[in-house]
Amino acid sequence: MKTIQLSVVIILAAATLAAQNVKPPVKVTVSEGTSMSVAVSPDGQTLAIDMQGSIWTLPATGGTAKRITDLFNDARQPMWSPDGKWITYFGYRDGGYDVWAMAPDGTHQHKLTWGPFDDREPVYSHDGTKIAFSSDRGDPLGSDYNIWVLDLKTGAFKQLTTNPAEDYMPSWSPDDREIAFASTRDGGRGLWAVNIADAKERKVFTAAGHVDAPSWGPGGQIVYHSDADRGSLLEVDGKPLTGGENAFAFRASWASPTDFYYVSDGKIRKRSLAGGDAQTIDFKATLVVTPTLYTHKRDFDSVAPRQAVGIVRPVISPDGTKVAFAAVGDIYVMPMGGKPGNITNDNIWTPIRHGLRMALNWSTRPTRVAAFSSCGSAT
Repeated sequence: MKTIQLSVVIILAAATLAAQNVKPPVKVTVSEGTSMSVAVSPDGQTLAIDMQGSIWTLPATGGTAKRITDLFNDARQPMWSPDGKWITYFGYRDGGYDVWAMAPDGTHQHKLTWGPFDDREPVYSHDGTKIAFSSDRGDPLGSDYNIWVLDLKTGAFKQLTTNPAEDYMPSWSPDDREIAFASTRDGGRGLWAVNIADAKERKVFTAAGHVDAPSWGPGGQIVYHSDADRGSLLEVDGKPLTGGENAFAFRASWASPTDFYYVSDGKIRKRSLAGGDAQTIDFKATLVVTPTLYTHKRDFDSVAPRQAVGIVRPVISPDGTKVAFAAVGDIYVMPMGGKPGNITNDNIWTPIRHGLRMALNWSTRPTRVAAFSSCGSAT
């Protein structure tokens, strides 16, 4: 009788999928990731990665990755607490990005920040009592990102930077007295640090390319990402570390004073400041995909004008008369109730960096649009 009932359930499920024009789910196993970051646990045994909007863990020696957050968190950039009991990350769950924490097995997920703010890129202090993150919570217009610190004992928030430029990707100094960060000031080529006690800032280094994702190591060196003419790479003190690899713009994770993990070319890698070749950490992750039944036709050859089917990150001007947005690789400005005008109008791809921060902003003068990124090619 149970066998008959199970067969009926299977038949009904198949009929329901057919009626909805949906194919049964299929499993896809991948061994590379796009826009993926990695963090190693304090004991060096486990890696946490973000892939396809979820946090996964796997052995530090490589192997099968296990998804520990659900499909709907848009969870990004995991970071371990110093005692290894928690993983913090930022996720989009309640209408905005908040800082979250959970146990390494995915249980006890809870928010650490909340409200109508954009809180991103959290990282624990070495003593485990604080979390630094970037946020627009100090700006009523939601367009100015600064470095903030959350005291985990008291729940108090402290804003450290106040520059009108965007400050982001914080990383604690080994003694927890300063926080290094990237910034859009000075054309984005500077590496900065701010003192925890008095919020005094100093410029640490000026790079040849745009600086992203500083990571302050136990030995005092700061590894950062640069997109200079040499490509997308990791550097320390202006010296390239990753050669011809396409290094992803996320913080390196230190396994020792000299060794660190990072992601390049879609692969998890481990490298030493002392030099030598990188070690590739092979992994596999299985995703469940539900394909739909429809005819998908793309017309790449037509030159006839067509309506854009999607715009990205609209931003209202300070005087409320215009809106700027990105579409099909360019920046547009549209008067309220009027027609949009293309203000970049070139063959350079102008991306809005989803998952990192708002990269399109108005300046304080409503006639100017500032702070967008531009690339010669898309990858």
